[in-house]
Amino acid sequence: MWRLIKRIPVWAMVGAILFAMTQAVGELLLPTQTARIIDDGVATGNMQAIYSIGGQMILITLLVIGSATISVFIAARTSQNLGRELRNEIYSKVLRFSKENMGDFGEASLITRSSNDIQQIEVTVMMIMRMVLLAPAMLVAAVVMAVISSPELSLVYAVTGPILAILIFVILRMVSPYFKSMQRKVDDLNLIFREGLTGVRVIRAFNRSKFEEERFATANRDYADTAIKAMFRMSFLMPIMTTILSLTNITLSWRGAHLVAAQELSVGVILSFVNYSFIIMFSFMMLGMIFVILPRAQVSAQRINEILDTEITIHSPENPVSVNPAEPGKVVFEDVDFKFGNAEANVLDNISFQVGPGQTLAIIGGTGSGKSTIANLIMRFSDVTAGSVKVHDHDVRDYSLDNLRQLIGYVPQKANLFAGTIRENLLYGNANASDDDLWYALRIAQSEDFVRGLPEGLDAPVSQGGNNFSGGQKQRLSIARAIVKHANIYIFDDSFSALDYTTDRKLRAALKDVTADAATIIIAQRVSTIRDADTIIVLDKGEISGMGTHDELMANDIYREIVESQIKEAE
Repeated sequence: MWRLIKRIPVWAMVGAILFAMTQAVGELLLPTQTARIIDDGVATGNMQAIYSIGGQMILITLLVIGSATISVFIAARTSQNLGRELRNEIYSKVLRFSKENMGDFGEASLITRSSNDIQQIEVTVMMIMRMVLLAPAMLVAAVVMAVISSPELSLVYAVTGPILAILIFVILRMVSPYFKSMQRKVDDLNLIFREGLTGVRVIRAFNRSKFEEERFATANRDYADTAIKAMFRMSFLMPIMTTILSLTNITLSWRGAHLVAAQELSVGVILSFVNYSFIIMFSFMMLGMIFVILPRAQVSAQRINEILDTEITIHSPENPVSVNPAEPGKVVFEDVDFKFGNAEANVLDNISFQVGPGQTLAIIGGTGSGKSTIANLIMRFSDVTAGSVKVHDHDVRDYSLDNLRQLIGYVPQKANLFAGTIRENLLYGNANASDDDLWYALRIAQSEDFVRGLPEGLDAPVSQGGNNFSGGQKQRLSIARAIVKHANIYIFDDSFSALDYTTDRKLRAALKDVTADAATIIIAQRVSTIRDADTIIVLDKGEISGMGTHDELMANDIYREIVESQIKEAE
């Protein structure tokens, strides 16, 4: 938590301290003025003193209001700015995460950390700048003023203060583990909720709505039970504080009455002591509120710092090589092995191939054979375990990430479209593309007709995830986005799976003009999509079981089996 607090600008902290102290001094002067107006004015019938002291009290009150207003403004501005900076940093960091980094946290946890946890920090910083500075100052000053007014009566605070502090400490020690558990269980809730939203069609198709409802209800009940246990223990805090401080006031009034009767103390001093007691009680209550949220904020701070401290496993070298994006494309794999993290088995074993300008390399294989992993290694979403991946005769690890990815037009396995318009999604490929460039890309991707048929054309809205388009339309728009980039390496990762055979054939024929000087890699499940490729690689359990043209590979058992199975399906 301290690491995040240190981000607060010095001027903001100084300003908060200054105005908090001004507010505290003003509020502490009011009881003294109350004692004066009673002893010097009311008791003696001196109206001049009443008017004079009353005027001073009004001025002090205005000073308190002004200081409190400015202090709140500084605290609110600072806490929100800190939250904004943390959100920006986390989002920027997560965008640079490798697949392994993402797996360490999980999407649901990252969402919780960038929303709920940061909100918790914002609230805590606001409270710290307002109450942590103000409450101790008022508490100490009130005790000092009480000692000055009556050393004998102030001894009551010497007994009740330590008792209250010990009880607060014990309660917070009891409750802290529950707050940590609550944050973890929020992650679980978000995970289930997110899975339910993204997989709602599957849930309905398999009639598992009841199961998912019960699953969410169980996690929700688990969170609620933990929260109830935490709040039940915290609920003792305020009653204990109120009881002890009420007993303090009773003791002060009882002892003060004896001192007034013995003419050792004035009535005004007794009233000022009651006011000091309320200030002390208010200070303890403010500290109590801080102690309520501080354990949760500490957990949130730890979770935020875990993201900020995560070492990015994929990063640019200090002295990267640079390649002209207009240079014809070339990709080479040399004895590549790859495995995830500390896994025992390799996902890819001894993979070697080459694809040059104007050539098309196709990769086919069963599910989990490592096809998409090859695409990830070229893009440096992951790094090889052994061997090397070269682009333009340079290892991909020698490029800056920006320069490497500038060379590649990538169409992912899942067609990702962003909320906005068709134009905005296509401009992801090239922000400087003209409308003619966009329409050309759409024409190649066999999307021109359906986009022109939309009332808004290029400005037609795209909902989140492109859910207002069919699977085939989303794939074609994703392909058009890659074409707009004018890359010299194209990777199509199972990007034709939602297209019918006719559209698939027309699109691949149209792509030949675009990829004349580019190295093209097509990952597919359908033989019809790849049969015209210059080279086809058959992957089996991470190893190359065959490489050649379609006709050559018909002698390969695995490839022939794939072909025959698809022929039977077509029949």
